[in-house]
Amino acid sequence: MADSLARLSSMIESARDLTIEAALSARSRLVDTPTALRPKEISRLLNSRIERENINGIKYVISLISRGEDGLEYFADVVKNITSPDLKVKILVLIYVSKYAESDPNTALLSINSIQKLLGDKHAYIRSSAIKTMAGIRIPSILPILQICIKKSVTDRSPLVRASTAIAIGKVFDMHSPKKEVIAVLWKLLSDSDPQVVSASLKVYYKLKDQLSQKKKWEPIHGNFRRLCNIVEYLDEWSQTVLIEIMTEYSRFFLPKPKLAPSEGSQEIIDLPNNYKDIPFSSYEVRLDKDLELFLNSLRPLVYSSSETVILAIAKALIFLSPPLMYTEFKINQALINLINYSSNNQILYFSLHIIKSMAALDPVSFSRFYKKFYLFPNDDKSIIRLKLDILSLIWRDQNAPEIWEELKYYALSSNNFDISSEAVVTIGKFTTLSPAWTETVMKWSLKNIRNTGGVTQKEILNIVKFIIQKKSKQSTKEEEESIRKTIHTLYLFLTDPAMDFESDAKAGIIWIIGEFTHFVDNLVARAVLRKLIRNFAFEKEEARYALLVLSVKCLTYEITKYRSQHEYDDELLMNHLKENDLYKFYKHILHLANYDPSYDIRDRARLFHVLLNTGSKQFELASLFIQAPKLLPDLDSTFKKFDRSVGSMNIILSTFLTVPEWTDERLIPPDTVRKPVPVSSNSIGGNLASLSSASVSNVPRFRPEANLRSQNNTGSRSSYKLQSLDEFFGTSEQEESSTDASAEREQSESESSEEESEHESDSSDDSFRD
Repeated sequence: MADSLARLSSMIESARDLTIEAALSARSRLVDTPTALRPKEISRLLNSRIERENINGIKYVISLISRGEDGLEYFADVVKNITSPDLKVKILVLIYVSKYAESDPNTALLSINSIQKLLGDKHAYIRSSAIKTMAGIRIPSILPILQICIKKSVTDRSPLVRASTAIAIGKVFDMHSPKKEVIAVLWKLLSDSDPQVVSASLKVYYKLKDQLSQKKKWEPIHGNFRRLCNIVEYLDEWSQTVLIEIMTEYSRFFLPKPKLAPSEGSQEIIDLPNNYKDIPFSSYEVRLDKDLELFLNSLRPLVYSSSETVILAIAKALIFLSPPLMYTEFKINQALINLINYSSNNQILYFSLHIIKSMAALDPVSFSRFYKKFYLFPNDDKSIIRLKLDILSLIWRDQNAPEIWEELKYYALSSNNFDISSEAVVTIGKFTTLSPAWTETVMKWSLKNIRNTGGVTQKEILNIVKFIIQKKSKQSTKEEEESIRKTIHTLYLFLTDPAMDFESDAKAGIIWIIGEFTHFVDNLVARAVLRKLIRNFAFEKEEARYALLVLSVKCLTYEITKYRSQHEYDDELLMNHLKENDLYKFYKHILHLANYDPSYDIRDRARLFHVLLNTGSKQFELASLFIQAPKLLPDLDSTFKKFDRSVGSMNIILSTFLTVPEWTDERLIPPDTVRKPVPVSSNSIGGNLASLSSASVSNVPRFRPEANLRSQNNTGSRSSYKLQSLDEFFGTSEQEESSTDASAEREQSESESSEEESEHESDSSDDSFRD
């Protein structure tokens, strides 16, 4: 016995050595063959009768394709191997055909029958690849055959095949207008009991739903709504993202708004307002429709997902379906913070920060304790810098304001990045909205650091000073007027200091402030500025020249108004008074210079002011209104241009992502019976199709594709092997096929009749909704 085993093992070893030698010989021939002759050698291998050479040939073709080379010339030789008994060859051939079917559809058409036969292969992976490959051959003439194959594959016992059938349906839609039969199959797959099949079907449905009518689009979601909410955590991450998007849109169409009731006091109940800032209650309770509550609760486990897209989809759903109170309850704020901390993808970071900004605008408290997470890094790009600083300006409170203030001052004065320093100054300006004390702190800091900055940063600091002065001028208290006078005097000292080298924009800004608020200092500072700067008018930059022209006009109109308030009005007396006034002389001199200015805008404005101030009392009143009219206090958002910045195509994608339909009027919403669970399709191991109620499917076991595939392919290997005669073998197979076909047809007819009934119910409910 031992000798027999030894001889058998030696025979196996020798056979193995021969096989390895043959394989190495074939590969070495390809390597040694010159490049010009390799196509012939590859064709010879693909057409060889030796199975090993076929494998080497097809592997070499796939390797050429993976390196970016064109493998189309081997199409006819590769397709011949579709009937190979070897599993690896079949898989590689199907991959090849999927890639080049559109390039050579006529040759691909020759392999249709062979690919169709693979739908009966014992390996589930081959069957799934076959249906996807057939759908990838975009030839309209094979659509009838493809539809038959889809109807056959939808009842396959393997979830992998049924999932591939859903993908094939998507490809059918791409190359041809949708057919009712194919749509019905997709609806059936959405009702499948296996999460893998539902995942693939949801992706296809999401891609195709906008091509369907409003009535057809939501048919499969009505009856599957509750079951999909129950199984969402068992789907793959991309399907979870797609499902959350679908359910968010569905909820806005078919579910009532959340109701808000105060926690204490009145019993008033209101609908969730479109603008959440209009919620009148400081504390309130949320009352949700049972189906909306089911959907939102199904998102709780997904908050801990490692997928960025799932987190962003959940955040979007909460923004548009729930009040701000629920952000912290769902811990979505912590999930988004983790996302910006650990994501290395700039697009994900940009999207996450935009979502956080939207949520912080509605509920600043939910992110106020995470303020340190929005501090800047040296490698942050401009869009990320703006978003982080925007968020800091939204979430500061009395508790964190001192630390944020110190951080912003450091950015403004110490950063070598002009984007960071200028944007930090803009954010510092928003501290003026906290309290009068912070307004004074910001003003003192701004006046102190005008000397220490330059360029864009200096210009932004002057914008803050201008904003604060305008804000104080509206209050008209003695303390505020005195503060404005001191500020104007300080700015005059800066402007006339020879050591200060202002850029033209900054100098023009200071001149504008002095001219706009000259009535607070009785024209004294403006007169001194004109006397000092008029000598070098011709050498100033265009912005400064225009600012001096406007300053002279403002000073003159103030003097005229002051004179008219103290004397009886007479044109001749007024002119006599003005001829002796130095401000009028300054105005005339600057106007004369402006008439010959190289800038067309300055010349045009000079002519305008000349007409207004030299053509009588009526025109003067118009000039006074035009020049001295008080300016409205600008909104901080528009002043600091914070909330409307474009970042190219990402901004377009983001705006699309954050677009949802309006809530439907509750009077038009159909009853919740429209979401009556439909039967769930479940395939047993033997291939029979059974019907279950989706209401009973609340806990779905976690699906493991590898385990399922292995168990399906090795089912026969577990049974004991028994020799059979040919008659016994063929007789058994025919009986099994006939019994399987009969039972499948019977179950399929039953399921179709049940689907027609459910479809009739959903149609009637949708009709009532639209009526």
